[in-house]
Amino acid sequence: MRIGILSDIHVDINYYEENVDKITPAVCDAVLNNNIDVFITAGDIASDYEITLDVVRRIERASSRDCLFVSGNHDLWNENHPGMTAMETYGAMAEHPYNLANGPVKLKDGWTAVGDTCWYDYSFGSSELYSFEDFERRSNNERVWQDSIKAVWNRPDAEVNDWFLKRLESSIAAAGNDDLIAVSHMLPIEEFTVPVPDETWDYFNAFLGSRRLGELLMSSGRVKYSICGHVHYRKHVVKNGIDFFCQCLGYRTEWKDNDDPFIEVANSMKIIEI
Repeated sequence: MRIGILSDIHVDINYYEENVDKITPAVCDAVLNNNIDVFITAGDIASDYEITLDVVRRIERASSRDCLFVSGNHDLWNENHPGMTAMETYGAMAEHPYNLANGPVKLKDGWTAVGDTCWYDYSFGSSELYSFEDFERRSNNERVWQDSIKAVWNRPDAEVNDWFLKRLESSIAAAGNDDLIAVSHMLPIEEFTVPVPDETWDYFNAFLGSRRLGELLMSSGRVKYSICGHVHYRKHVVKNGIDFFCQCLGYRTEWKDNDDPFIEVANSMKIIEI
């Protein structure tokens, strides 16, 4: 089985030519050209849950392939849905059967995909320079982490992180003895954070993931691949017998080599075979 992985396609930010979406067709093109059996994306499809669900459905229709996904923090944003909480946008996206938040999805004999958005617990921020209370502000040097405004859980980040880890632990247990592909939007390992010293990211790395997430994946003994996004890197790390992939398309403004979405998506998509 050939599995295509890609995260952070941000179709609404990467719209082209007067709001004509060229990212979704480029994803479908890459899926078909690479004979991919299942496409998995690790969130930040859009900054509006309705667009996110529409994109997932269009990928499935145009490629005739299943699209497994988890919500990213952008997908949870309520900017176009004032008054909705992050829990409500999260729940709305769980209506799709291949949202891994709903539980494990069998890929083939002996292999299952599990996953969820997951969250951050400040463990990747510099505890030498900042206190826990500093991170709780989610703002530093006049820069505000936008989740504090647009993804409102009405509970502390640490509680949100605990909630997600318990859900993911339950999914791993429900997958039986299968080998696992684990999908999260947030980073499970420090190797994917923004390199420091950099006073900006000494602080904002706190909002990129959770050490406990990585510990959960590595302690399971069955996770063979971990897929994440969020930080707009393309990086591969092997750790504790797991292939960790951060495989992001990112914003058009971050593309260095070209401005063609079909080329950039094709170059960004990773294929794994199980």
